[in-house]
Amino acid sequence: MRRVFITLCGVCIALFNGQMHLYAASKSHRVEMSQPASDLPRLTLKEFKKLRRETAIQVLDTRPGDIFLQGFVPKSINIGFKGPFDHFLAQVFPNKAQKLLLITDGDSQDTVYHHLLKLGYTHVIGVLEGGIETWKASEDVVSLRNISAGEFRKRSDQGHIVDVRTAKEFGNGHIDNAMNIPLTDFVNFGSTLKKDNQQLYVHCQSGYRSAVAVSILSAKGFKHICNIQGGYKALQEEVKENQ
Repeated sequence: MRRVFITLCGVCIALFNGQMHLYAASKSHRVEMSQPASDLPRLTLKEFKKLRRETAIQVLDTRPGDIFLQGFVPKSINIGFKGPFDHFLAQVFPNKAQKLLLITDGDSQDTVYHHLLKLGYTHVIGVLEGGIETWKASEDVVSLRNISAGEFRKRSDQGHIVDVRTAKEFGNGHIDNAMNIPLTDFVNFGSTLKKDNQQLYVHCQSGYRSAVAVSILSAKGFKHICNIQGGYKALQEEVKENQ
């Protein structure tokens, strides 16, 4: 009986120790899972330039469109964080495994990064330390013209007018001679345009989408691109004021 008792005690101790190890491992895993995501890597200009050369990596600039157009890293895509960011991020980058380098406003780096993680974009490689000013200090930027509706109206040679609103919006009203190329059809966006050196005047409803659109066209190699500030709303107001 004593041997049986000792054997049972040994079994109980072994089972208890096993359960304690499982509990400890489970607790450790829960702690690991509950930890916040690692901080966004701050990249030097040299590091940023090296990574940018990789074809699988895209530079995403989340500054407001009007500011972006004044000067940006060549071939970067603008999706302003202050606006319908989530919707157009999904339109432009449907693959959440897309590798991204960030240019942001200085005080929004971590906010943008953690929001991207929340949306499922977990392949953010890093952000350029110092933002666009770091790039400007030693590298050339691209800038695109950003004209008012009034300035557009006064032009005698209006080139190609590109309306990037949806087909439904376009059907409800548009300016004369405009062609409708919806930004939502991102995969084919711009493929119907010819690089014929004609001026491209791009607009949407209020200005947010057209900034995204001109950044895409620029990245695809189009030249002579011009954004119309305020979009179709501003164009309508301009017509009313000058009737």
